[in-house]
Amino acid sequence: MHDGTLVAVCAHADDAELNAGGTLAKWAAGGGDVHILMVTNNCSGNIIPPSGDERAARRLRPAETMAIRRAEQEAAAALIGARVHWLDYCQRHFWDGERDVSEGYGNNPVPREIADHPPLLIAYREPEHIERLADLLVTLKPAIVLTQPVVDLDPEHHAVAAMAWAAFHRRKADLDGVPLRCWAPGSSCPDGIIDPGYDHIEDITGFYERKLELFACHASQATSRRIEMIRRRAAQWGKAIGVRYAEPFTTANV
Repeated sequence: MHDGTLVAVCAHADDAELNAGGTLAKWAAGGGDVHILMVTNNCSGNIIPPSGDERAARRLRPAETMAIRRAEQEAAAALIGARVHWLDYCQRHFWDGERDVSEGYGNNPVPREIADHPPLLIAYREPEHIERLADLLVTLKPAIVLTQPVVDLDPEHHAVAAMAWAAFHRRKADLDGVPLRCWAPGSSCPDGIIDPGYDHIEDITGFYERKLELFACHASQATSRRIEMIRRRAAQWGKAIGVRYAEPFTTANV
């Protein structure tokens, strides 16, 4: 049984399910509450069509991409009774129908239809936005917080990890004793990365199939390569602790 609330702080739709879906499902099944804090607005990225043909993936305008990713994330959360909180910081670029445009820099202001917030790669260093995340964390009263790894090739993953760490420090008294754990790098590092020293490996053997179901909700991103990565990594970390499937985490020193 799990008492209290698990909060997952994510950069993008599918990050929590891809990297910690078994742990989230296990927590919910044990009676705990699960909250997903979605930091970006998910306005960018390829869209795989309903046929599942990755070769037919295409780029859509930001509002369309956001709508698809949002629906998929809400569907995944609903499978385990989780709640999604949308912080809606812009991703670092979007497709304007002809080319990638970098957001919020130089002569490219953030389009009003995307969000009222600056791009994550600007916001994560600014006190008012760190404060916003910190306020939400304190309000949710988490028993544990999971987030992106700092050691990751995706700059938005790194930014979310840094933002979560800074939020903990701003509310150190309120969050005292709450573990902040970082999952392993995801599909931005498909072939793995240097082991940072995982100090908590969660047995998800009984929840592996549920993890796959959660990830499948993100149909516009669920490539066969990512599904194989889930299988390979879950088996790898399961073997490390003598079970069939597991997910690794590193506990931050806050």
